[in-house]
Amino acid sequence: MTVAEERTETRRDLTFRHERVDGAPPSGRLGGCLATDLTGNGRDDVVVSSMGRHDRLELFGKPTRFPNLTGLRNEYGRGEVHLCWYENPGWERHDMRTGDLALDIGHTLADIDGDGRVDVVAGQGFNDHRVFWFEQPADPREEWSKHLVTERFEKYHDVLVDDVDDDGEPELVGLSQRSETCFYYDVPGDPTVSPWPEENCHVLAENFRAEGLAVADVDGDGRTEIVAGPNVFHQPATPGAGWRREPIATGWDDTRVAVADLYPGEGVQVVVSEGDSPYKWETPGRVAVFDPPDWTANVLRDDLFCPHSLQVADFDGNGLLDVYAAEMGLERNDDPVHLVFRNEGDGTFNEEVVASGVPTHEAKVTDLTGNGRPDIAGKSYGPDHHVDVWYNET
Repeated sequence: MTVAEERTETRRDLTFRHERVDGAPPSGRLGGCLATDLTGNGRDDVVVSSMGRHDRLELFGKPTRFPNLTGLRNEYGRGEVHLCWYENPGWERHDMRTGDLALDIGHTLADIDGDGRVDVVAGQGFNDHRVFWFEQPADPREEWSKHLVTERFEKYHDVLVDDVDDDGEPELVGLSQRSETCFYYDVPGDPTVSPWPEENCHVLAENFRAEGLAVADVDGDGRTEIVAGPNVFHQPATPGAGWRREPIATGWDDTRVAVADLYPGEGVQVVVSEGDSPYKWETPGRVAVFDPPDWTANVLRDDLFCPHSLQVADFDGNGLLDVYAAEMGLERNDDPVHLVFRNEGDGTFNEEVVASGVPTHEAKVTDLTGNGRPDIAGKSYGPDHHVDVWYNET
């Protein structure tokens, strides 16, 4: 019996328990979802943002032909909170920012000002041009200060913060869909300056539309690369030269990406899912693992409905990283599923449905109980709005 066969023979099914955190969030089109321990109690809290409701007024959860004017919305109790967090345990909601921020999907956590407290970075969506970072106060239950990073581009689907050019300092990386640009900003010495200086901005690619961001040494050369959708951007070979783009795959629609060492001793792999297919495109959504240097694809599923949640974690405790993907609903998928592709260590994965019936979007793997096991936090996108968690009770 091989090691993989022995693991399969002795493994237990994964067991998750669902809990509804908020069945009526204070905003529509929930976009970003993050998880981190804001209170220091060893249990991760959940941060949720919103793009706001559609331009049409909603009554009883359905859009009308009437304009969704701010005054009408507030009069009918539809005033919105575009950034909030839920305290674990108990899930009390704390409003971080109110007002018309219309934040897009991609958010990230980073200590921007170096005070030891994690901050939130988020960009806006269609018809909006701003990226903000929100400064965590001494008491995270108070309102978070808002600082402008840039208003140079339009619609920021993804942002992250990492040292992408290996200079020992963090940078803020972003993908602007409407401006079709991949860029990064050097974090200034005083990050509260608004906006950040233009000379801090570096454009990696123009006429380039992608979703999904990750940072890692993909090719093992000791230098950091940026993964943007199914593409790898390599640092300039010489000072002053441009970043080199290497396609991983072509024909993959609006993707989520993750980079992980799935096969110990063989370098890292890039995991890709088509998060908006088939809702926006013609074919169902795929999930695949791509192996460098030839980027051979190991397709795990090719028939999913908008797997916009993609994470990597060791769910079964066997020391190998598994792949988690989950479907959206969007009133077209009556039975969305949450899948864990369990890593057998020999290049094969065994699929297991760990939850079903509750759609999610941008779900994150996190530790909600403090027991070290990976749980899941997520929320819907629309038209129904809810925030959910799934506890790992394996």
